[in-house]
Amino acid sequence: MTQNDELYKKLTPLNNKLHLTVKIRDTVNYSFTKKTNAVLLTCSEFEKASKIYPLLFVLDNKQMVPVVLFGLEKNQNLFLKWNHQWDAFYIPAYIRRYPFSLARKKNENSNDYIVCFDEKSPLVNKQAEHSLFQKNGKQTPYLTEKIHFLQEFQIEYEKTIQFVERLNKLDLLEPMSANVNLLNGESLSISSFYIINTKQFKNLSAEQYRELVISDDMKLIYEHFSSLDNFSTLIDKLAEKKLISKTVNKSKTTTKNTGKISKTKSRILDEAAE
Repeated sequence: MTQNDELYKKLTPLNNKLHLTVKIRDTVNYSFTKKTNAVLLTCSEFEKASKIYPLLFVLDNKQMVPVVLFGLEKNQNLFLKWNHQWDAFYIPAYIRRYPFSLARKKNENSNDYIVCFDEKSPLVNKQAEHSLFQKNGKQTPYLTEKIHFLQEFQIEYEKTIQFVERLNKLDLLEPMSANVNLLNGESLSISSFYIINTKQFKNLSAEQYRELVISDDMKLIYEHFSSLDNFSTLIDKLAEKKLISKTVNKSKTTTKNTGKISKTKSRILDEAAE
């Protein structure tokens, strides 16, 4: 699994000698996600995330993975408020684990991982609240808790890959291509993502449906379908953002932009709702 280029700046293996004095701030400021418009999502998060964000699929380093979409444009996070707080009740685990991550050890057993952290993260500060190591080099309870979170995330990630592989086996994923047209004349193109093909899904056999139900994949599939309605939320947020920006630059602006989904996008949402 590759890291989001706009989230992690300099991933470095954690070392109790080199990083003995490093401290981490509590995540109360999410400015580090400003240019992050999508992150990986594990299956255990589908239920909560599908109520807020569009859940799509993307090819990441030759591996298809589910992601949550935060923005309609590249390097855009519409869930980051002006005061750098998160504008939703659920924050994906991929972001909550930051600035930490796990990386596979090179030339060793693929199940062996090392703990890394982003040295360039704004959360890293020698005057911050949480130490990573005690004076004798042992882990602090804070670091132990973070490592446990990373391990749980990795377990859920592996389960998620198995889910996607089952979707691929049933040939359910198809490329998504759509345009979002704003009433102010702007047109935004959304591509490079995949969705579940509703026609292919409807043509599955009774036995295949049964297997999806038993494996709980059916629930995940319908949460994906349901989440596509959240594109309207992104459009509303984008319209609001453009209105605020226009108001700041031109004090006489009084008209609020509103958006509508193009026929291509409407078709995708309508089919997913069937």
